[in-house]
Amino acid sequence: MRLFYMQGGGFLKVRSSLVQSLLAALGLPEDERDLVERGLIQPPDPEMGDIALPCFPFASILKTSPHNIAKDAASKLMQDPFIERLNPQGPYLNIFLKRSKVIPVVLMEILEQSDSYGRQNLGKDEVIVIDYSHPNIAKPFHFGHLRSTNIGADLARILDYLGYRVFRKNYIGDWGTQFGFVIYAWQKYGDEKILEERAVDYLVELYIRANKETESDPKIHEEAKSLFKRLEEGDEKLTALWKRFRALSIETYEKTYARLGVEFDSFEGEAAISRKVDEVISRFQKAGVAIESENAIVVEVSDVLNREIAPCMLRKSDGSSTYAARDCAEAIARWEDHKFAANMYVCSRQEDHFAQVFAALKKLARAENWEYDWSDRCENISFGYVRGMSTRKGSAVWLGEVLEEARDRARAVRLAKETSNPGAFPRLTSEQLDRISESVGLAALLYNDVSASRMRDLDFDWDTVLRFDGNTGPYLQYTYARIAGVFRKAEGGDYSEDSDSVERADFKLLTTEEEWSLVLAVREFPKAVLQSGRKREPHEIAGYLQNLAMKFNNYYGAHRILNVEHKSLSKARLGLLKAVQNILGLGMNLLGISALDVM
Repeated sequence: MRLFYMQGGGFLKVRSSLVQSLLAALGLPEDERDLVERGLIQPPDPEMGDIALPCFPFASILKTSPHNIAKDAASKLMQDPFIERLNPQGPYLNIFLKRSKVIPVVLMEILEQSDSYGRQNLGKDEVIVIDYSHPNIAKPFHFGHLRSTNIGADLARILDYLGYRVFRKNYIGDWGTQFGFVIYAWQKYGDEKILEERAVDYLVELYIRANKETESDPKIHEEAKSLFKRLEEGDEKLTALWKRFRALSIETYEKTYARLGVEFDSFEGEAAISRKVDEVISRFQKAGVAIESENAIVVEVSDVLNREIAPCMLRKSDGSSTYAARDCAEAIARWEDHKFAANMYVCSRQEDHFAQVFAALKKLARAENWEYDWSDRCENISFGYVRGMSTRKGSAVWLGEVLEEARDRARAVRLAKETSNPGAFPRLTSEQLDRISESVGLAALLYNDVSASRMRDLDFDWDTVLRFDGNTGPYLQYTYARIAGVFRKAEGGDYSEDSDSVERADFKLLTTEEEWSLVLAVREFPKAVLQSGRKREPHEIAGYLQNLAMKFNNYYGAHRILNVEHKSLSKARLGLLKAVQNILGLGMNLLGISALDVM
């Protein structure tokens, strides 16, 4: 059985009435309101009722059996305006809602609140830092970074919708010995004209060339290390080169992010925090938390995690700092800057690394007697791999190539549908085709990442993700566009897509089982958003939207919307469609998917 959603968003009026009536029927005081509200569930079978209240929690309070409580409450509850009938079964009080009362309340609330439907103040303006995407500069954006980028951006939108202030952090890989190789190759082979024309693509070629040369000349590796050491020491010429390469990389990435609809508040990466690492390692040592082991500096964390795990290494035996040390320093800086409610790292399959970092911070908190131990607010948002991705150019998968191929394949799919089914897919202008192909291609990629729980590995298949039916982004877009098409047909007749008009519809005329099912589905949107935010799981929204789209398409296939016997029924059904379209649009926006009026 699922919890019957009663917090925020839709059903507010119904909720308040039902809970108040239940309190009275049960003979419970007002301070037990939360117990009643949290107890409501949705039965697994609609024939059992629309809502059920298990009466077990009240037995100790009312000093009688749950069976008697359900039976007694049923005899006293019929006065509520939203209740059609009651069906107590054992310890459960099953409630059938009065559809003629509930449907108008739900649909009017959705239509009136429009773009703000389902918004909640769960976060109460607290700050959440989300660290996602984090590509390595001087390299093209790899397809492997897309899922972190996508999941992080989705969570940022969702948590913002829930009332948090979200700080979007792109902790880019902009420091390390690899830049010694890039600088070495640039000094030896660099061409200004090619750099201006090809930027990051050229820089990665230089890096690969320098690495390849080390196979025949190992001294190059030492030379690259020496160049990076000079960079660390602040060599002006090398620093100027590094800044230039970094700026060119970010400029290239921002074009990709704009295409994906992704934004960041900060691009500060490892280089910015590297200046504070020595100070932070010293803190660990002075607090007695870090110890020397085989010439390295480590923090034992098995005692904190209650399992055997390697120590958190802060400094290697050669004197260089580690990723863990930089992550500790970065986390401390984030707390100082934001006093976050949560600090999230959207990073795949690095559970042990982050467990070590968070445990090391907890030991430091205890040793330094922090006023508030915020280490528990740090979270690793891990996810599975995407297998099977390749492009026509081969198996090296740069994201730019993937986006181009997604657009081109979406164009081919749309043109094929135009030929095979011109009634449903009319000819588009060249400009429309370009815009729709780009949008559908992106929807296919973005939705695929959240089409299942984030921890699941995904098998990528171009034909599957671009389908206009099934568990895909294009299917959601197609459903939205299908509703838009109904409103276009309604224009010029006695109907109007004007929201003021559909809000005046007589929604009591919606009496079919499919219509009731759709109403129950749309009012679940706030719950899907809430669950998605709490679980850090965009799939909660994706799965919800998929279910809503299927329910709508089944309904649309079984019932006429326009030109029915009574125009008032058409107007009511248009209102229902408007509510469904509104929810689809809101949900797709949270997933970064564009809603299209034409497909």
